[in-house]
Amino acid sequence: MSLFLCIIAVIIFLLIYIYVAKDPKPIFGVYSQPGKWYYLKYAVFALLYYYRKYSNKNRSAGKGGRAGQGVKAITDPAHMDRPQPLSEHAKAFDAVFFISASRDENGEGIYFISGCERRPMGMCNGLFYIGLPGKGLLCSKKLPDTVLFGAQVSEFGAEGIKMTPVEPMMRWNVTYKGQMWYQNDPSKQVDVVFEGEWTATADYFDYDTDLHAPAVIRSIAREKWSREYFERLKTAHQSHYEQFGVMKCKFQIDNKSFMYSVPSFRDHSFGEKRDWSLMHRYAFHHIFLKNGIRISVGVINQTSTASIFEVGMVTLADGTLLPVKWVDLQLWQHGEGGLAPRDYAFRFQAGEQVYTVEVQVEHESTHYVSDEWEARMVERFCRFTVNNVPGNGVSEFHYRHKDGRPETVTKNDPDWYRRMCHKI
Repeated sequence: MSLFLCIIAVIIFLLIYIYVAKDPKPIFGVYSQPGKWYYLKYAVFALLYYYRKYSNKNRSAGKGGRAGQGVKAITDPAHMDRPQPLSEHAKAFDAVFFISASRDENGEGIYFISGCERRPMGMCNGLFYIGLPGKGLLCSKKLPDTVLFGAQVSEFGAEGIKMTPVEPMMRWNVTYKGQMWYQNDPSKQVDVVFEGEWTATADYFDYDTDLHAPAVIRSIAREKWSREYFERLKTAHQSHYEQFGVMKCKFQIDNKSFMYSVPSFRDHSFGEKRDWSLMHRYAFHHIFLKNGIRISVGVINQTSTASIFEVGMVTLADGTLLPVKWVDLQLWQHGEGGLAPRDYAFRFQAGEQVYTVEVQVEHESTHYVSDEWEARMVERFCRFTVNNVPGNGVSEFHYRHKDGRPETVTKNDPDWYRRMCHKI
């Protein structure tokens, strides 16, 4: 009898809870918080996620939107690590990005960034940065605009920027030939010829299959579910993988030669479409520590699918890959108003280790992505200290840019850099 009464009491409690409990409002209207059905949704989506992940473990996703949520987009790395055929969608894309950072003997930062997002009709969003002691930051000629023309079919790059796969998941060539301008004096332009060879030092990390499963499930369970929501989740999917290596490069700036070999990171993203207008914000950190540990960690807010998505991986000195389990960097507390923080800290966990990351920005530059400037990227070249170990790297803060592309972009305007890059 007492057991029966206990069951009745539990049922009554649940009914009252369902009737009375209200879902918390999203922070700033965009950051969803766990609602009254959160734990039930977590359990349901966990069952779906793990079933799909292991039932498709050794099969290609093929076509029809079956990639993601634990399933590889392409099972053959040789087919994955090369330019992908662009879809018929107007916002089809295929993007690669390289980040390299180190310190010289005086502790000054050395930085290289190269990126290309292939788009239809021979257009791409491309950029190139060089940061050197004593010179500051150099920016490729068109920055903060990244729209480049004349890209060849199945090639990454245009207008002097080029990134070429040589051996799948092992080697890439990265080159730049053209003018760059000094951030500390935008009127000063120099001729640059850069030749780099990127070589992998660890295996690649595939977001479709290698992310920490509970982090993926948490991000979905926080959101309001509907048929339309799961349709958005499917159509917004992008395949993405990352890998750490080393960049050996030689280059000339106004006929003065330089040679470096620095730790490096690369990623490759592709999918049916990339619509930057759907992305509210993200903050990524790519870190190279003196003890050989390499870190890629970020938090993403894409309000149509996942407003809090904690992602990333750590590569240990012996090459071991560990997915990031959680990140305590709250986007709404770090630059939500549009000004990215320059001196801050956060924590995350990978494996059994909790990492405390301290960030200090050395250089900062802003560029805009897509022909309508839908995305504002704040590129920050940083000193890092992680668990008391020094390092260098890059932090990228993305903001949805609602102002659109300006009618003119010219360095002849004395206020150009301040306006375009939101320099404070």
